[in-house]
Amino acid sequence: MALNRAAVGARSALKVAVLNAAGGADFDAILDCLKRSPLADAGTLLLCEASWRMPGSGMIEFAPALAAALKMSFAFLPSFGRVEGGGTFRAIGNALLCAQPLDNLRVVPLPKSPFKFRRRHLPGMNQGLLASINVGGRRVTVGVAHLERLWDPQGRSLQMECFLSGIGNEAPVIIGGDFNTTTMNMDRRWALLRAAAAIVLRPSRFREPQPHEPLFDRIKEHGFSIEAANVPAVPTFTISRLVPPRWRPKLDWIAARGIQPVSGSAAVVPARTSILGRRISDHDFVLCEFRR
Repeated sequence: MALNRAAVGARSALKVAVLNAAGGADFDAILDCLKRSPLADAGTLLLCEASWRMPGSGMIEFAPALAAALKMSFAFLPSFGRVEGGGTFRAIGNALLCAQPLDNLRVVPLPKSPFKFRRRHLPGMNQGLLASINVGGRRVTVGVAHLERLWDPQGRSLQMECFLSGIGNEAPVIIGGDFNTTTMNMDRRWALLRAAAAIVLRPSRFREPQPHEPLFDRIKEHGFSIEAANVPAVPTFTISRLVPPRWRPKLDWIAARGIQPVSGSAAVVPARTSILGRRISDHDFVLCEFRR
């Protein structure tokens, strides 16, 4: 599903924000965050886990509803879903929202995890979504991918290789998403207990996963960089605000090729309504602005 609208002058298409929306059930709070600094002028949103009529997410059609509220163009790609009785389609997937019209939309299917011990509740597969935008006469490719949580680092590396190969030699390119850089194989017996023990014993590994996730080697080999587009060692995920930051992993990323980040613009923005307010997702926003 895609819909283009007129350009939104108040938002910069080169100010990019990533969010795993966790379905988007807390729609009003997410919208409120996107209307407040430092996200108020972000003109490209790379969204994972955008729901489409999922019961657990308040039956919202998240991507088109958010795009309409922000008057932005959008594309939504279902990744996992089902058709229920009466023909009702329910799904969750990736979305691109932009202050500029989107064209040249492309889907990049990603390899599927073998799911040896745990399986997805919904049928489907991980996919990357790409589009082109025009920024001041310059054509820029933007893309979002959500890599598989229930796999190992080698599997996520394979998915990243396929996603980047699907982009080809285009430049400039800005990509981002939930890369699930847990540094562990999460499709094992007692995987969550293993992860909890590891993050307590070696917390820095989860905030700086680069040496343990070969997908970062694939990013570098394809000419992309994460440097200056991400805040080093700052986590982006938590199951609860009560978990100390040192025990939170860094799962969400932005990478770019052929375009430079604005120095000091990279940020992790807490996904909550206020300092004491509730969280709107188990992932935080990742933000970076790029030079024209």
